[in-house]
Amino acid sequence: MKRFFTPILIGILALMAVPVFGGEEESFYSYMNYRNRLGNEAGIETLEEAHQNGPAAVVTLYGNAEKEYTPNPELDAFPEGTAFVYRSANIYGGQASVRNNTSFLVFAEQHFDDKEAALAYMQELGLTDLIDSLVGSVILFTPEDPDAGFGEADLENYYHLHKAIYTKGFVPMADCEYMGTTGKIYFIGIDGGATFLNNYVATGDPECIGQCAGLLLIGGEMAEGTVPSAYVPAYIVNEADNAAAAWKAVNGANMEETEDGIAVAYNEEVPLRRVYTVETEEPDAKALILDAFYKVMSKTMRVSVIRGMTQETLVPAPFTDICPIPELHRYALVPRNTIMDGVTLEGKLHVDFFQEEIFSDLKTMYDQYLQTWYEAIPEDVINGTAPEGSVPVIIALHGTGDDPLMFMDEIGALEVAGREGAAIICPFQEELVISHEGARVVMGVPIYEGIMDQAMPRLLDLVLDKYPALDRTRVYVLGYSMGGGSTYRAMYGCMEKIAAAVPMAGMHPDMFYESTEEQDAHMREIGFPVMELTSTFDLGFDQANACLNENTMYIFDKYARLNGIEFDGNYDYEAYPYFGRPYDDFSVSTLMGEFRTFRWTVNNPDGLPVMAMSCTENTTHALYPCYAELAWDFFNDFSRDPDTGAIVYQAQ
Repeated sequence: MKRFFTPILIGILALMAVPVFGGEEESFYSYMNYRNRLGNEAGIETLEEAHQNGPAAVVTLYGNAEKEYTPNPELDAFPEGTAFVYRSANIYGGQASVRNNTSFLVFAEQHFDDKEAALAYMQELGLTDLIDSLVGSVILFTPEDPDAGFGEADLENYYHLHKAIYTKGFVPMADCEYMGTTGKIYFIGIDGGATFLNNYVATGDPECIGQCAGLLLIGGEMAEGTVPSAYVPAYIVNEADNAAAAWKAVNGANMEETEDGIAVAYNEEVPLRRVYTVETEEPDAKALILDAFYKVMSKTMRVSVIRGMTQETLVPAPFTDICPIPELHRYALVPRNTIMDGVTLEGKLHVDFFQEEIFSDLKTMYDQYLQTWYEAIPEDVINGTAPEGSVPVIIALHGTGDDPLMFMDEIGALEVAGREGAAIICPFQEELVISHEGARVVMGVPIYEGIMDQAMPRLLDLVLDKYPALDRTRVYVLGYSMGGGSTYRAMYGCMEKIAAAVPMAGMHPDMFYESTEEQDAHMREIGFPVMELTSTFDLGFDQANACLNENTMYIFDKYARLNGIEFDGNYDYEAYPYFGRPYDDFSVSTLMGEFRTFRWTVNNPDGLPVMAMSCTENTTHALYPCYAELAWDFFNDFSRDPDTGAIVYQAQ
């Protein structure tokens, strides 16, 4: 079968392919000793100071040494003395780890003479203690003219601030990595700051307010007829006229209930879209911030999942009789399992970073080896109270440019593991920088070239031996993009140890694993449940013909055959849209009220649903937290017999 790929992500694929250079000198840089944190002490800076200090700090991190960082020009003319930045100790930065940070943007309509006064204000609100436990920053935003209060000029200043510290592009500008984030952004408006949020920020650019994952308003006003331009979960104290109604409307909050004595309205289809309303004669801002954090902000984050607001028109949309096409938003609101002081709020997973030399005897041709990984382990496993062999394990394999902790979070593994009581192992997959004739290419080939199928079982055994409560019969693997390619390698290296696999967006031929006849014969003997996962704007889809592409079906056919399933090679896309093949089960679901997902399941000769295909409409080659949820739904039906190595199926 011919293998091909659609041209939509050629830039991304260029980062994955291995160039073959001939006749010219090449330079290879292998960055070991991965670092994703800045090593700073906690402290306060003016925005101007932070703006200038960023480049020297972030260049020291993994993958940044070859870049030339500059301050973002968006902040070059920012009015002095109007914004202050508190950064917690050892903040995340570099690579994609900026997405690990939490950020509170506080709007306060008052003037602070210096950064010490600003720090005292943040401390009084309890924000410094809170962000110290979360890791990230507090940005205090005040009016350019303190006598006049907030106005149009401040909205323009806010836009410059937002673009500099809450967005990250391919151009190496330091501000976002030094003091910002891209998805865990929460706004706090107090009195005049709340009015500014309601009447200016909320009704302005939806790309900005739509990136906010949670909103706290204490007092303030809202003009009649104000319509926020994007939904944001909200906690409203002593509501201004029209505020609660406006935020309920934009969130689609159509159901009412009471939580801890507080009225809350929520969206029945997407319960994360919640609006709390509190009335109190003597508002305690510090207590209210904590309550809003635990009720709203700790449960939500944003991810960018589509290229543009018109993308949904580019692909034909079948199945509308089953499930209508939902409205799409630039930044999707998704669940978050927040880490505080190294432990998740849901499931009490202890999240720890490891960097050891114990696998250094097994190296790639570029002297790379498995050195760094994260473990997210339930508290009852660590303290020995969980029964032996009772806790399932998810191996999570990140993609090119991703930080392992960020990957666990943004693929949804932390949220799933916290809810289901599972453990996670997430190794850092060393990348390679090749310079040729002045070009710099970040390599994302099937990483640990030639060793992944040997390194992964050693890491798995290490963790399983360390924690007897982990269930050796319920070990699962998922990976995205480059990690999808690594998933194929882990499947073969840990064949009798892994019960099911979900390679995600790993459909490019360079990702495929060239297995041996002996390996395939053994996999055929014991069986191996596999669900491929892709989307209509990802590597596995042919947009021109509105179907899963030949690369996708090539790899699907391979593992179908190894599970005893044979296809005749014919495709009928009229009868079976997107998939083109007969199937045993089909379902449509809508992720977080926005993205339709289709799943086709094919049974093996014994009637077990061991092969599945998942395709989500309108998402691109990017992480989405509901993907781990889809993977878990597939994983949870399978285990391995510890004696025979055979697959055991039990529908949950």
